[in-house]
Amino acid sequence: MLEELCTCSDTYAKYSHLINPYSENSESERSLSQLQVSILTPVINRFGAENFKLTYGFCSKDLLKFLNREKSRIYIKVDQHMAAERNNKGNYYCKHLGAACDFQIVGVESTKVISFLKTLNFDSIYYYGEHKPIHVSYSQTPRRKVWEFTAQNTPRPYGN
Repeated sequence: MLEELCTCSDTYAKYSHLINPYSENSESERSLSQLQVSILTPVINRFGAENFKLTYGFCSKDLLKFLNREKSRIYIKVDQHMAAERNNKGNYYCKHLGAACDFQIVGVESTKVISFLKTLNFDSIYYYGEHKPIHVSYSQTPRRKVWEFTAQNTPRPYGN
């Protein structure tokens, strides 16, 4: 699953010959492993591997360069896709240590998946719409926040 977490994005698929998709930091690898064990494995066990579709996982420094070129809607300071990677100054890209991914369960409404995720030890969940991928993160110090994003990409607490 680690390889899939590092290579699942459309941007990686487009530029794979130019991108090293893997972590430079063992802390990131541990966080990705915890994401898999604590969140993804229970989701797959509940909904089935055949229905699980990973759409965005770990963001390496190389992948970040290409995402920035494509003006992707990423916010590395909070979204945890870069896990525990550090910039050139030695600072973490994201202040919330942990790891994140986006996924869908084919044929299942996102609200039903979120209901299940809320039973797990998640950090943050982002809901973008009923038939869109869900963002979920894991952290050793979970905030347990669920956000819904409006059509204008504005976050608000989920369910309000």
